Amino acid sequence: MAGVAGAAEPLPAPQVERARSTPKAEGRQAPPITEGRNANYALKAGYLYKFTPFVDWPATAFEAPSSPFRLCIAGHDPFGGVVDHAARGARVGEHPVIVVRLPAVARSPDCHMLFLAASRGQTPQQVMAMVAGQPVLTVADEGLEAPGAVIQFVMIDSRLRFEIRADAAQAAGLTVSSKLLALAAQPKESGR
Repeated sequence: MAGVAGAAEPLPAPQVERARSTPKAEGRQAPPITEGRNANYALKAGYLYKFTPFVDWPATAFEAPSSPFRLCIAGHDPFGGVVDHAARGARVGEHPVIVVRLPAVARSPDCHMLFLAASRGQTPQQVMAMVAGQPVLTVADEGLEAPGAVIQFVMIDSRLRFEIRADAAQAAGLTVSSKLLALAAQPKESGR
């Protein structure tokens, strides 16, 4: 899959829409955005759900058609209850969304999406090694050095954006829609 060069406008406000992509997010809205740092993480939580309609996981990523979609947070949880609120009743395709917090990743976590936050106990590289080659959409927080993450949040001109590494998605067995690639700030290769 080829990346799209250049920058495009960011995704619209973080409201999850119905999409025909499989798996898909089912009609969920992110909770209201508050001020400051919390607003930034509310926006990121919205983006996490906005990404799902544009990513296809292999059928083998789920034990059964109704198995849960596990959104994992590795490291310090910066979201508070925002992610839980957004996940309440949410679905990715036929899969109900559950949020799993992993203060430390001791073994390969059973996750479909893994948000990498700052951690005192583990480096992003250690966490990434736990999911290498697995169908996990890895999303790294801004300012976190996480080579190999599929998506990296970045601030550009005081706006939250994201970069996508198409080669990292391919290595994880994920297919990222060209629509999402076109919205990325600068699609990157893993060896940046």
